[in-house]
Amino acid sequence: MKTVTLSFLILFELFLFQVNAQEILTSTLKHQLKLTSDNSISSAIKSTDGYFYTTGYTYNNSKGGKDIWIAKFSIDGKLIWEQTFGDINNDEGTALIESISGDIAIVGHSINSTSGYTEGVFLKFDVNGKLLAQSSYKISPFIKLYDIKVFDKKTFVISGVRKEMGDDDLNFVVMKVNDKGVKLWQQQLGTKYFTDEAMCLMVTPQQEILAAGYTTNEKKLQQIYLVKLDSYGKIIFDEKLGSESEQNNILAISETPDNKVLLAGYTTLESNGAEDMLVILYDKQKKTITKKSFGKQNSDKLTSIQPYKGGYLAIGTSKSLKEENEYLYVVKLNKELEVEWEKTLVEAQSTIGNDLVTDLDGFSIFGSIKNSDVENALIVSFKDNSSSLSPEDLASLSSKSEYSLFSNVVTEEFDDVTYRGSGDPLKGLNVSKSLDDLKIGNYYALIIGIDKYSGSWTPLKNAVNDAKAIETLLKSKYKFHQFKSLYNETATRENIISALEWLVTNVKPEDNVFIYYSGHGEFKKELNKGYWVPYGATTMSTSNYISNSDIQTFIKGIQSQHTLLVADACFSGDIFRGNTISVPFENSPKYFKKVHSLKSRQAMTSGGIEPVMDGGKDGHSVFAYYLLKALKENNSEMMDASQIYGALKIPVYNNSDQSPDFKPISKSGDEGGQFIFMKK
Repeated sequence: MKTVTLSFLILFELFLFQVNAQEILTSTLKHQLKLTSDNSISSAIKSTDGYFYTTGYTYNNSKGGKDIWIAKFSIDGKLIWEQTFGDINNDEGTALIESISGDIAIVGHSINSTSGYTEGVFLKFDVNGKLLAQSSYKISPFIKLYDIKVFDKKTFVISGVRKEMGDDDLNFVVMKVNDKGVKLWQQQLGTKYFTDEAMCLMVTPQQEILAAGYTTNEKKLQQIYLVKLDSYGKIIFDEKLGSESEQNNILAISETPDNKVLLAGYTTLESNGAEDMLVILYDKQKKTITKKSFGKQNSDKLTSIQPYKGGYLAIGTSKSLKEENEYLYVVKLNKELEVEWEKTLVEAQSTIGNDLVTDLDGFSIFGSIKNSDVENALIVSFKDNSSSLSPEDLASLSSKSEYSLFSNVVTEEFDDVTYRGSGDPLKGLNVSKSLDDLKIGNYYALIIGIDKYSGSWTPLKNAVNDAKAIETLLKSKYKFHQFKSLYNETATRENIISALEWLVTNVKPEDNVFIYYSGHGEFKKELNKGYWVPYGATTMSTSNYISNSDIQTFIKGIQSQHTLLVADACFSGDIFRGNTISVPFENSPKYFKKVHSLKSRQAMTSGGIEPVMDGGKDGHSVFAYYLLKALKENNSEMMDASQIYGALKIPVYNNSDQSPDFKPISKSGDEGGQFIFMKK
């Protein structure tokens, strides 16, 4: 391992806004990683503790060729640490993911300086940059790894391509490895003697693996290739989609909040000269595939796509925008794949967008920018103000510039879709039929955890760990649309209030909101009022706190169908202070439909107006331990908040001096409903 030093050069006015309508994006970070040699970001994530982790390649201080590069940044662009890995030949990191335990796993490929073979590489680091595991896959003369996803607590799945010994056959490959990178099984498939590459993959809630990419034919043209495997690597189906006379590829795959599958890449079907950007949306319940392609005369490709603000956000690179150089392109689509707005980055010699990270109030793009023949890694972040615009304003933003790629759009929709093979390719992604007549909106989560206290406040040991574990579990097992996490330094009074204000502004009446607070609490007897203690509060002055009455006001203002506040803090029970009602428990569709139809504004607290414990079991507070246990052990598709409370109430009582509680929040608009946790 070796470390290099980065300096930042702020880029001003990189994005060229195409229209004279109200600006919807506010720049919050524009950083070019200025080095003496080429470097680029291929993949990025935002971790549960609120940092960016990236991987890609760098020539800086390398031994000859590219080196795999891994780095950790704060959300304001500060470099926390970086590591490089490689030899005298070219090596590159292609994808990374955060494990359930919080470590960072990376895949890529490296050219062995002795054999000359291209080998797959697996690396795992802890949050401080310490190398925990390293594996190389030398199963053939050529293997490249493109994507990695978490499968469960101790395993990952990886996709890529491998070449058979002695011929030119490149096969679509999917592997499962343990947390040390040791291969557990490998599955390869494709068209014999031709090229098949697994560019991306996802794991369904039923722990089936869906991998996508392309397969070629004797004409050396590419069809979309979609493969589904079970947890043991057995092929459930493999399908070729599209005409055999096109060039198609899928570079990104994602599941939508309403359980559809989203694919993005490029196609030459009815193109405008070369490859056009391609989006495919598969709707299991309606049995339809909607496919949209758009672009201009030169090569245009989408590289990343994610659900975002009631629709989809995609990025890519285009050679059709200016002087046939590659430029970064961003587009926001609605649920029907119609453009809401599009933006381009055309100010440098070339810019490339490789990956995308979305948040409650904006997004960040990762890639590279080329100036004076030096390629530098690029991070740009934006706050999205589109929720404040009317539909007419949004409509005026789209497709009005010479830089628009939506001037030529091809849309196809196929009804009654059937598949060859053993069944529906996306079986298991739909919601249970018992919920078909429920109008369930998006799920939003605000997670707050604070350990780092100073001054009058004693530091805590388990608050952030509790909050991170809750966020990870909700992401992996339950249906949530967007997360906003505030940990330690980011959990200031200003940021917490800003996040609550965002929920007030953006949550719709059919949506559901979950708020989790883990940190210090205070009760002022003389004021008869309880408070949260945010990061940065060093004295006992209430001016530094957030009062429970203020929190009640925000919760009343959030226009959701259901809002559930879970507070693990001293004196958190003060949030109730009003009449209570109880809803009887029934485990039936009729019950869930009834409690979903009624609004709820409820709080579940770790104690009443009393101190509560920070220590507990397995690195969690007693309350958080049993809350996590209840959520983990739930085997039902639906579980409401009263059931969660019923599972944790007695063990928390029995194993602590706390008095957990669960009631409606006073004067907040509760009508007797229940927040329902929906499994993916």
